[in-house]
Amino acid sequence: MDHSLENHKSYIGRPISELPTPSLVINLPVLKKNVDTLHQDVEKLGIGFRPHVKTLKSLEVTRMMMAGGKYKGIIASTIPEIQGALPLVKEGLLEECLYGLPVYPGVLPRLAELRKTLRVMLMVDNEQQISFLEESDSSKEPWDIFIKLDVGSHRAGIATNSEALHRLVERAEKSPAVNIYGFYCHAGHSYAGRSRNDAEELLSVEVSSVLSAAKLLPSDRRLVISVGSTPTAHVVESLKASIPDNIKLELHAGNFPCNDLQQVSTGVVTESQQAVSIAAEVCSVYPERNEALVNAGVIALSREQSAYSGFGRVVGSPAWSVVRLSQEHGILGTSEGRKVDEDFKVGQRVELWCQHACIAAAAFYVYYVADEEGITNKNPAFPYLIPGAFPQALPIPPEQFESSLQSALHPTSAIMSYADIAASGPKQTPEEAAAPQPPQVISDESASTASLVDVDLPSVHTVPNDFLEQDVQTETQAARLEREDEAREEKRKRDAAAAKAKRTDNWLIQQFSRLSDGSATGLVIANLATVVGLSAYLGYKGWGLYEKGKLDWKAVGIGAGILASVSAAEGVVGRYLYKGKKGGSS
Repeated sequence: MDHSLENHKSYIGRPISELPTPSLVINLPVLKKNVDTLHQDVEKLGIGFRPHVKTLKSLEVTRMMMAGGKYKGIIASTIPEIQGALPLVKEGLLEECLYGLPVYPGVLPRLAELRKTLRVMLMVDNEQQISFLEESDSSKEPWDIFIKLDVGSHRAGIATNSEALHRLVERAEKSPAVNIYGFYCHAGHSYAGRSRNDAEELLSVEVSSVLSAAKLLPSDRRLVISVGSTPTAHVVESLKASIPDNIKLELHAGNFPCNDLQQVSTGVVTESQQAVSIAAEVCSVYPERNEALVNAGVIALSREQSAYSGFGRVVGSPAWSVVRLSQEHGILGTSEGRKVDEDFKVGQRVELWCQHACIAAAAFYVYYVADEEGITNKNPAFPYLIPGAFPQALPIPPEQFESSLQSALHPTSAIMSYADIAASGPKQTPEEAAAPQPPQVISDESASTASLVDVDLPSVHTVPNDFLEQDVQTETQAARLEREDEAREEKRKRDAAAAKAKRTDNWLIQQFSRLSDGSATGLVIANLATVVGLSAYLGYKGWGLYEKGKLDWKAVGIGAGILASVSAAEGVVGRYLYKGKKGGSS
């Protein structure tokens, strides 16, 4: 049982430093301000808004994002998220929900059931989805669909201005199972941006893409075009596109109430606009490697990253970040010269900014809501949040949630083993319970031996009596010996050729060694004179050709080749002369 799920009420009114760790903490004033800011931008533009409920899966935050019912639609990517929001239908706040993944057969029956309670819209990006919708009984009443466009993130959607998009629109228009409600895109790659200008450019791409797709339908057709991601939503006030009268533009976003390091790294929000942090505790300090261990690892922080190094940063101590982590371990490190034993000690409480609030939040059963002073909210209507895709999605009243969990974990009914179950069944007689007797083997002298192997058949090989004394006993051994003989013969031939070459070389060296010093010197002078004379002759001939205008690269090449050949020959002679004289003097 999760400690916070059992004991969260006991922490109301207590400071963050006293919360169990790790815990997810929501800064309520920052959260409200983030929501209000986006609502104001949307209202100034006069466009629609559809919040995504994927981050803090709770009724309280969903009400805030919907502005108390001003915006009637949401996006949800899981069935429990939709189920959890159903109380808002009864409150008159929620009217429609867009299922956030391209529809697939396995989810359709559950969406059809939810369709009985609120308007459910589907996302489509493939003609095959139209086909299985046409085969479904749920399509007797046509489904409203958004056609999902891929504007660069390559996560889901169909390429803008592609032939596939044209075919999909045409297919959907002819199908009795669907009705095109609008076009939808999500610039997920906007998280890689690093400035407001980057976000504004991608927002412009989003809007131009859905407007272009809308032109595939008649100009008087009423459509909704839905654009947005949290980074582009933060700059929506810069939108200057001209929207035709038949088209309604809406913005969608999900992480905007929380923000995180990924959002800060885009350059569109500041660190102080982060509403979610992870409360953790220092488990150990390691001065020898200048690191500290905290009890927040992958489960609490996720493995998401951004332009900020590491997997999280220490609130109030930006020099320190989570540089490594495993399931429950987070390692704090720094590259700014700080000393770990001066900044941290065992048992110290720290808060960590997380890289991606949506994924981090999914790991916690309870969110602690704090005020601007870091005290867990005392407001009984909003002291904490129990997400888990909304506790109201469970088939029990919220007030019975904890007692039902206890009953599930500690059932009063006895648990029977397989042996107990077998013992409680009908009894067997000793004969029935006994193992069956093995069949008796009865010999029969008349049994046919036709199936036995005949040793006289060609497939059966025999060996002579002196087999073990033979030098070669198998064909494999004979082949191996033959290969070894061939290898030895090849080696003998190579050695003989090398010996012959060496004898020739030694003979030349011996002849040169017999030359007297005077003869050797004369030979050197003669060689030098030959090279000089040949060079002079070639130079003279070349000048003559030049005077006549007949000197070309071919003539130059021939002359250079002759000179190189003579030089090579001189080098060989010099080599043997050197070896011979050296050998003679030793």
